[in-house]
Amino acid sequence: MLQETSRQPGQWVRAQARVHERRVWMLLALVFAFGALVVRVYADERRTWLAFIGVAFFCFLRHITRGLIDVAKHWDRGASSEEAVGVALDALLAEGFTVNHDLRQEFEGNVDHLVTGRTGVFMVETKHRGYKPADLSKAKRQAKKLNDELGEWVTPVICLDRRRARDPYRDHGVWIVSRERLAGWIREQP
Repeated sequence: MLQETSRQPGQWVRAQARVHERRVWMLLALVFAFGALVVRVYADERRTWLAFIGVAFFCFLRHITRGLIDVAKHWDRGASSEEAVGVALDALLAEGFTVNHDLRQEFEGNVDHLVTGRTGVFMVETKHRGYKPADLSKAKRQAKKLNDELGEWVTPVICLDRRRARDPYRDHGVWIVSRERLAGWIREQP
């Protein structure tokens, strides 16, 4: 079931980004503390083998941290993209459209944006620069669930925030639209 109230664009994704950032900082603190311990043990005891194991473990933790930093950056980029698309869609409010952001959908996570107006109902999934086949399936599945809940056709759209503006096109039943063209494209639908 879809949640009743709209939140700020990107709110859920931004919360996920914060969780991942906290994990990175906690792991970096662990890496630093462990590194300091290894240096102290090596300096005090001159146990080369222990220092070697410590350095290897330190490198392993650093490798894990690098991966977590990439994940946190990915979530942060996603939140920024959802916020930018939300601003673009909010321009439609003055024209009588209803725009909801960051709606929870059972078993799907969240619906990034739901736009309702004179030209129809649009479920907009935001992507930073590109999309994968699984994103197309998710967009269609979310639109179908919304269709069943609302009782009217919901058009699935993937909006690419950082892709250069080009003509909107369909890929396996999902419209692909750049952020620059999204509001105008929604206004022009029959």
